[in-house]
Amino acid sequence: MPLASMPTDLSRSASSPRRRTPLICAPRRTEGGPRARRVDGRLASLLVALTVCGCKPAGAAVELSKEGASDDGALEVAALPADGPKLVALRAGTPVLAGPQAGARKLGELYPGAAVVRSSEPYGRAGCSGGWYAVRPRGFVCAGDGATLNTDVLALLPAPPDTSRPLPYRYGRARTQGTPVYFGVPSREEVQHAEPDLDRHLERVQRSDAQLGASANDVPLDARGVSSGPPVLLPRGDGIGEDGRRTEAGFFFCPIADAVAPLPPVAALGIDIGRKDGAHVDLRAALKTVALRKGSGVAITRAFTAGAADGRRFGVTPDGRLIPADRLQAALGSPWHGLDVEKLGLPVAFVHRHDVHTWSLGRGKASENDEELERHTGVPLTGRFRTVDGVRFEEARDGFWLRAQDLVVVVRRTKLPDFAKGSQRWLDVSLVNQTLTAYEGQKPIYATLISSGRDQLRDPESSASTARGTFRVRSKHVTRNIDPREVADSFDVTDAPWVMDLAPGQAITGMYLGAGVGEAQGFHDIALTPIDARRIFLWAEPELPEGWHAVYSNDEEGTLVHVRP
Repeated sequence: MPLASMPTDLSRSASSPRRRTPLICAPRRTEGGPRARRVDGRLASLLVALTVCGCKPAGAAVELSKEGASDDGALEVAALPADGPKLVALRAGTPVLAGPQAGARKLGELYPGAAVVRSSEPYGRAGCSGGWYAVRPRGFVCAGDGATLNTDVLALLPAPPDTSRPLPYRYGRARTQGTPVYFGVPSREEVQHAEPDLDRHLERVQRSDAQLGASANDVPLDARGVSSGPPVLLPRGDGIGEDGRRTEAGFFFCPIADAVAPLPPVAALGIDIGRKDGAHVDLRAALKTVALRKGSGVAITRAFTAGAADGRRFGVTPDGRLIPADRLQAALGSPWHGLDVEKLGLPVAFVHRHDVHTWSLGRGKASENDEELERHTGVPLTGRFRTVDGVRFEEARDGFWLRAQDLVVVVRRTKLPDFAKGSQRWLDVSLVNQTLTAYEGQKPIYATLISSGRDQLRDPESSASTARGTFRVRSKHVTRNIDPREVADSFDVTDAPWVMDLAPGQAITGMYLGAGVGEAQGFHDIALTPIDARRIFLWAEPELPEGWHAVYSNDEEGTLVHVRP
């Protein structure tokens, strides 16, 4: 079942991947002064350079030549050094192909701002005027369609993603219905048209300076992506001041310096520089301001203050569009995560209810303790149980007891699928329990809670249910838009992190909007919190090469996912 397309121009189609980027800062710009003129001159020179590179319009397809009609063949390519020259992606979905021809199998994709090591010379120009360059660690990219050899453009492109963190971007949610998305620093006339309520809106924003709590990115992680401690709010963290406080007003502010305004949206570059007749195209006329539904989630790669817009601050989306920072609320991403059971082993449990107390058992009597556990707390179990007055209790390894009715228990399975052998990596997903357990052969590695389709065990062809069966990871995407039906079509969600496709219309994905795991409330996807999604993404095969935004598996290399009742 195909994913629904997003209703605003801000989003890509649900089938195209997106990439992450950390918030960066460039030298502060003074509007209208020498610095601004230097930036304008640099922008002009970059556009000329991109034209020379042979960039085509954003919507143009690579010409399929006769020699490019065959699939990838054997080709000797020398190993590329890590410090070699770079190729820069300009457009979402820039393909990495197995051979230097348009008909070759797709290995992966790049996203704007990606800089990957390339060969010094092209391996042919069939169907690609700029030439097919080998990239590290494998594959070829056309330098004439969505990519350039000019690395100077990086300063004005969205920043690349930070894959070391659970949330690759700073994320926000639209405060108001119709939150505008601009294609450049707007004029006063454009602002008046798109935001007639601006004065009232700014008054409301100035009166609120809410203090924010912990984010998924505040949790320390080890090299495997497993939590090594509780969240810690450190100075200079996302939106955290020197006083250790994170505030709503400061979340989309870079404390070091402002970044310069970006290039026109990458999707629009080809409109201007790809024209053969040399005629100038007014980007403002070609690309109109779009609006977001209230609550919609967006990723912000960096931010800057625009003097031309009365000193207003704008966040830059991964495709180079601009959203007023005052129109966004911080989306921190849940710091909750599952349990590392590589050494603990199974069984483990997760507290399923609120107001759950520990218990003490003795001689046919159960006594409730004062200690209370929060919902979703992970508890290693001994595997022992007792029944008192018809109530079953599970024993925790720390010595206390818990009522089984308050828990979701992940047990060691006595019967495993036939493929669970050796070091085979696979995921065991239970829709009834709303749990996911990662295995290597017969050894459990990680256990956590999920949120699957809300109709749970009904027919996925006619309901909001996650399909059951054994799947293989077909592709992995650092970020990608998701079907609005995953959130009951209440708003839009762009750049959800750590997406792994299992079948058309079904994926494992990270969510940055809340901690809604343990309950079936989605559509077809299997949703995880950001820390868990990144942990599973890094562990699952195929491995994502450095700098790539997406990688595709062949028929035999993707990690297996067993979805059962």
